[in-house]
Amino acid sequence: MPRVPSLSSLAKLPQTSETWQIAIAQLRTWIAPPDEAPRRPYAIFIFNNDDGSMMFLDLAEYEPEPDQVRDALFKTMAKPAREVGPPRLPETIIVPDPDLAEALAASLAEARLGMTIIEQQPPTEFQEIVRELEASLRGDEPEHPGLLSVKGVTPELVGSVFAAAAEFYRAAPWIHLNNSQVLAVRHPAEPNDRYAAVMGNGGVEYGLATYLRWADVERMHSGVDDPMEALPESGAHSLFYDSITRLAFDDLDALEKYGWEVAGEDAYPIPVIYAKKIGARRPELIDMLWYEAALRAIPIFVRDHLKPDGRGDYQPIEKTIEVATHAGPLKVDVKYPAGELSPAARPAQDIDWADFEDTEDDSEAMPFFDRRGMEGILAQMGGQMGGAGESGDPNLDRAQRLMYQAWEETNPAKRIALAHQALSISPNCADAYVLLAEEEADTVGRALEYYQQGVAAGEHALGPEYFREYAGDFWGLLETRPYMRAREGLAETLWRLNRKDEAVEHYRDMLRLNPNDNQGVRYVLLDLLLLLDREDDVSKLIRKYRDDWSSVWRYTNALLEFRKSAASAQARKALNEAFKQNPHVPAYLTGKKRIPNRLPDTIGLGDENEAISYAANHLNHWRRTPGAVDWLIERMETRPAPPQPRPAARRKCAGTARVKGKARNRDKRK
Repeated sequence: MPRVPSLSSLAKLPQTSETWQIAIAQLRTWIAPPDEAPRRPYAIFIFNNDDGSMMFLDLAEYEPEPDQVRDALFKTMAKPAREVGPPRLPETIIVPDPDLAEALAASLAEARLGMTIIEQQPPTEFQEIVRELEASLRGDEPEHPGLLSVKGVTPELVGSVFAAAAEFYRAAPWIHLNNSQVLAVRHPAEPNDRYAAVMGNGGVEYGLATYLRWADVERMHSGVDDPMEALPESGAHSLFYDSITRLAFDDLDALEKYGWEVAGEDAYPIPVIYAKKIGARRPELIDMLWYEAALRAIPIFVRDHLKPDGRGDYQPIEKTIEVATHAGPLKVDVKYPAGELSPAARPAQDIDWADFEDTEDDSEAMPFFDRRGMEGILAQMGGQMGGAGESGDPNLDRAQRLMYQAWEETNPAKRIALAHQALSISPNCADAYVLLAEEEADTVGRALEYYQQGVAAGEHALGPEYFREYAGDFWGLLETRPYMRAREGLAETLWRLNRKDEAVEHYRDMLRLNPNDNQGVRYVLLDLLLLLDREDDVSKLIRKYRDDWSSVWRYTNALLEFRKSAASAQARKALNEAFKQNPHVPAYLTGKKRIPNRLPDTIGLGDENEAISYAANHLNHWRRTPGAVDWLIERMETRPAPPQPRPAARRKCAGTARVKGKARNRDKRK
C-alpha cells in the first residue's frame, strides 16, 4: 500500500462533481490465526456513485477505526487504481455512521477541502456485492441456511435445543458411554425408537450420532470399505459440538438476537443431516423436537439409572423420563442397550476414518517395513554363532523361514499365500496364524479363531517342559516370539469381544513369561484394569514396574494417589513427577487441546506425541474420577514453568497394540 498522502498534496488535486460512497461490512467468513480466537474480518469499500465503479476495496482483521477509513479515502484520492481514472477529489462523500462523519469532517477541514459529507447507509444493492465477495472468499462453496429456515422451527424451539445441548455438554455423558454403547430413545410424537450413540469418549468429536433404523446401526457397526457407503439412505443424522466457526451465519445472527445458550467456546451445537447425493442439510422439525428431548433425557438416564455390570459394561434397563421442553413437560422412553450388536461380526480390521481425510501428503510416507522380518536374520546369525537358531523340528523351521519371508513381503496377497504355504508344511507355525488373523480374517470372530489356533500351535511347538524351564525368559528366546505374538493378538481380540476378564488373565500370564515386557503388554493391561475399576490390581502393577518413566506410569500413579487421598501431599508429589516427565499431557486431559483424529505412529518420552497417546487411552479414567480434572487444572495454574524435556529416542507407541499400523483405541473412538 502507498503511504498516506499529505494534506497539502491533497489540496492540489482537481475537484470534480462526483459523489463517493464509503461502506464497511463485517463479512460472513472467518479467519483463525494459530493460537488466536477466530474472528470475522471487515471489508472497506469506496464506490463512485456516478458510474458505479469500485474505487477501493481492502480487508481488515478488526473493525476499522475512523482514521483507517480516512487513510483509505485519502489514498484513493491521491493514487487510485489505473482503471478508475486519475487522482481527483469528489464533491460529496457519503458515510455510514456519525462517528466516521465527524472524524472525516475534522480531517477535511484541516486540509481545507470543501467537500460535503452525508451520513447515509449504502443501498440494498450493496449487500449483493458483499455476498459476492464472501462467496469468493469461501471458494464459492454454498452458505448453509440457518435452523430458523426449517418449516415449523421457531426461535423458542431452537433456544430450547441450545439450552438442552449446553446441559448435555456440561453433564458429559461421553465419560460413561462410548459410541458402541447405543441407546434407544423414543419421542412420544414418533411411533418408533431412534438410536443414539454418544460421541466424545475418545476426546475427539463430541455430540450425538443418531439413527432412524436399527439396521443402520448394524451397518455402521459391521464396517464398510468406504465411509460414504456407510451413510444411511435417509442421511446420517448428528448433533456435534464445535467452535463458532462451524455455525451457520444465520444461526449466529439469531443466537446474538435471541441470546441462545452455549456451554463453551468449543460447544456450539450444530445439528446436521449428511446425505450421499445432496451433502449437508438442516434437520426437520421432528428432528429438532427429538434432539430437544433426547439431550435432556440422556444425561438423567446415565446419571440416575445406568448401573455397572462388573464386566466393563452396564446392566440392561428401560426407563421413562420426564423432561422439560419449550412446549412443556414431556415423557421420553430410554432403553439400554438399544439392541444386540455382535462384536464377533465386526470387521477384523477397523477402518481408520482419518485415512479418508485429506490431512497429509502420502508422497512422503515411510516405505513399508515390518520389523518381524528382521528375526529371520537374527535366527540365521544365532545358528551361525552356535546358538539354537532353529526349533529342532525341520518342518516347523521350514515353515518359519517362509514366515520371515512373508513379514518382508509388501504384497498382501503374497503374504497371505506364504502363510497358508507355511501351515501346509507345519500346522505348528504360530506366526502363520498371526498373519492370517491380521490380514485374512474378515471378522473379529474369525480373527479369534486364528489367534486361538496360533496359541495352540505355539504351545504344541514349544512343549510343556519348555514353559516350565524358561518361564521368565520368553521373548528373549527367539523361538518364543511367534507364540507371544499369537497370545497378544488373542488377548486383544478377547477385549474387543467384551471378554475382558479372559483378556486380563492372558496379559498377566504374558508378563509372567516375559517380565521384561518387550511387547508393552503392561500398558494395555493397565488400561484394561482401570476400565474394570480393579484399583488394587492397578496399584500392584504400577509397583511391579515402578522404574517405568513414561507418561502412562507417572500420570496414572498420580491419578491413583488422588483417588486414595484426594489432593494429599503424596498425590501432589506424584503429579509433580508426572509434570516433569511430560508437561504436554495436562492440556489434553483438561480439554485445552483436543486429541487429534489421527494418532501418532511413534512417540518419544516427554514429547507431545506421548501426551496424545496417553490421553487417547486414559482420558476417561481421569474424567470418571470426581474432582481429578479440576485438581489437575489447579495444579497446572500454580506449578512453575516446566523444564524442557530431555531428548529421547523415538519408539513405537507403547501400550497401543497395532493392527496394520492403526492404533487399537480407534475402536473406542469411532
